[in-house]
Amino acid sequence: MKNDMFIIHIPHSSLEMPNMFLEKLILPLDYIQKENMFISDYLIDKFIPNDFKNIVKFGYSRLFCDVERYLDDDMEKMAEIGMGTLYTKDSNGSIFIKYDNEYKENVIKTYYKRHHNKLNNITKKILNKYGKCYIIDFHSFSDEFVYKVLSLKDTPDICIGINESGYDKKLLDLTVNYFKKQGYTVKINYPYSGSLTPNIKDNNIYSMMIEINKRIYLNNNYNKFYNCMMNYYDKIKKQI
Repeated sequence: MKNDMFIIHIPHSSLEMPNMFLEKLILPLDYIQKENMFISDYLIDKFIPNDFKNIVKFGYSRLFCDVERYLDDDMEKMAEIGMGTLYTKDSNGSIFIKYDNEYKENVIKTYYKRHHNKLNNITKKILNKYGKCYIIDFHSFSDEFVYKVLSLKDTPDICIGINESGYDKKLLDLTVNYFKKQGYTVKINYPYSGSLTPNIKDNNIYSMMIEINKRIYLNNNYNKFYNCMMNYYDKIKKQI
């Protein structure tokens, strides 16, 4: 498979916080910076090979805008705890920002929708050229966050998220088997489920989420996991 048929989507790795966001904060900046680091998919964007062209990375913190959330709060479970498209509460349940509808509409138009337009446009180009498009929705998570926010335990080293349809079984099986052979525990749709799919009606879009537990690449394990991921990409290029 050509790398050009793949999109790697990285929505939560950035720590960047724009001034318009900082001006609305009602909690101390040093507190926000710690929270920002805690909830980010820290360093996950470093595990991408140089020859992948189609990388769609959101350039700002998820505290500011979470491009993986549904815009409609009625469809978004995390909106119930203040973590919808625009967060109002942090992982401690504390309100950390106050903004009006004008601010929200501006963020959605200027940041959220532009990000998704970029993802949609690249997906369409790949479909037009190859007839199919594969998306890896790439994340990391921590045991502490999962327990604190979702009240879930027994988390795996790697969580693979898929939707009921719109995923490639061969890629799923290869991914699960590969990471298990590397000695990692793997679960499907736990503690997170599903995978982002562009707003395009096409049965030839195959999306799969990979969530990496931070415990397997932090604490002096970075190089080991980096090599593991590079070998993984080699495998999917040759076998999918």
